[in-house]
Amino acid sequence: MSDTPWHQIAPFAQRCPSPHNTQPFRLRILDEATAELVFLPRRGLPTADPLGRFTWLTAGIFAEICAIAAHGLGFELSAQWDLGPMYPGGDVETPQTLARLTLAPSGAAIPDLDPQLILDRHTSRLPYDGRTVPAEVIAELKAEAERLGHRFETRSDREAIGWVVELNRQALFHDLDNAPLRTELTKWLRFDAREEDLMRDGLSARCLTFKPSLFRSFFTRHHFWTLPGVRNVVGWVYRATMKGIGTIGWLRGPYRDNRDWIDAGRCMIRLWLILTRRGFYWHPYGSVITSEDARLNMIRYLRLPEEAGGEDMVWLLLRLGRSEPPPLSHRLPLEEIILCAP
Repeated sequence: MSDTPWHQIAPFAQRCPSPHNTQPFRLRILDEATAELVFLPRRGLPTADPLGRFTWLTAGIFAEICAIAAHGLGFELSAQWDLGPMYPGGDVETPQTLARLTLAPSGAAIPDLDPQLILDRHTSRLPYDGRTVPAEVIAELKAEAERLGHRFETRSDREAIGWVVELNRQALFHDLDNAPLRTELTKWLRFDAREEDLMRDGLSARCLTFKPSLFRSFFTRHHFWTLPGVRNVVGWVYRATMKGIGTIGWLRGPYRDNRDWIDAGRCMIRLWLILTRRGFYWHPYGSVITSEDARLNMIRYLRLPEEAGGEDMVWLLLRLGRSEPPPLSHRLPLEEIILCAP
């Protein structure tokens, strides 16, 4: 069963972005028309994301990537989701089937985003070139978000950009001061090229644009780096990577439960691919969203409307623009992404 359409879809699914590049999903092929989306809890983030909000979001991204790739092959993809808890009973070991994916032939290629964009999409943590993203590009992103029931909004004034960058720095360091969060994150850090090549996953010093020695020291000698004045060194390195931002943006919309989180993922990846088609990068500021205090500070500063209960929640903050081509994260080999039913 090595020549199914799923084997042609799998290289695109392999490129699915995930928090900390944990790559937690597998494509279990049942037959030519059917596969399952499987979640490996060992690759989840139960401490940082106990409800699985961002894991479900990434599952939505994974399924949408498969759908776009299927369109290029002339198939429609439908997903039947099992919307149970992400870590039932606190289980962080047992693999879970999150969705059953089904292909139906259409007889011809279905017009959609070019699957090649999935392979071209990257996160750039490098300094940007200082120019704002053109209005026509923003308009295209807004229209796609609105079509999917969300709103995409931006700011390009220097004051707001500087404030958001500083907020993200504070949220990031606040997370790192939390010992359980830091321990969970450290599991996914790859401090040098040898670790990167061996593990093929996680966040590398290279992609985060940190010197490996400084990166390792910051996590293995964290107490030292929290001393007054010493932390400023890392803050300075961080701010150097944030130069040249001309546009920040955010997405808001329904974000109440796992059905909403899946749909948000579909919206997120489609906007990301549209931006890629236009020759731009983006870089999500995840720490601001995962820290509720930081997220509420952002909402107050930007004077954003938000309804109680997640009816209209700001669920993504990012910078977008152009930079030099960024270093690319490793991916697990295809034979680890594809599971075949006996």
